[in-house]
Amino acid sequence: MAPDSSTMADLAPVRVWDPYVRAFHWLLVIGIVASWITGENEWYETHYQVGLGVGWLVLFRILWGFVGSRTARFTQFIKGPAAVLGYAKTLFARKPSHSFGHNAAGGLMVLVLLLAVGIQSFSGLFNTDDVLFDGPLYDNAPESVTDLAGFVHAWLFNILLALIALHVLVIALYLFWKRENLVRAMVTGRAFLPRPNGPKGNGEADFASPLRALIVAAIAAVPPIAVYVLN
Repeated sequence: MAPDSSTMADLAPVRVWDPYVRAFHWLLVIGIVASWITGENEWYETHYQVGLGVGWLVLFRILWGFVGSRTARFTQFIKGPAAVLGYAKTLFARKPSHSFGHNAAGGLMVLVLLLAVGIQSFSGLFNTDDVLFDGPLYDNAPESVTDLAGFVHAWLFNILLALIALHVLVIALYLFWKRENLVRAMVTGRAFLPRPNGPKGNGEADFASPLRALIVAAIAAVPPIAVYVLN
């Protein structure tokens, strides 16, 4: 493979991802794996509880997209079709993108994944195994709705797996072709960027306070807890 066009001397570790976005990302990975395992083994009560947890994570990330840290906000990474197509043309260029946060295409993937996971979690509330387990909303919806929700819940997971596979492939492309380690940045919160975006607050992300994150997490937890308690 060709060497990175930027030497390490030209780069500096820059704060990009706050702890709350990173926690959301890795907890969501755990939640999706747990959902798959519990669903495949027909542990439906646990599957339901995991689904509520995943729903809480999605709600938190949506709210955090409006009031969170700079790089977490939708206004920072949601771009129009022209920007997405423009970035897509550079995807296979053999050099790092050095994006400060999500690039235009990555931002679109974030939206698609949030939508898919959110619908997956919500549709499960209408599901039943026709034996021992009924979702909390199953008895409160007409049969046409529960049938549609069951179909969506079953088939959307396959689409979600395809999206995740695409996500992993793109990460591998960045690592081995573009020489840019996106996983490391999501673990440490720092990305190696050109020195104009270097340390000492010059171009770095301002992270929202832990108190704000706690308040948002508490607000996002209200619907899942209400569903669970009232079931």
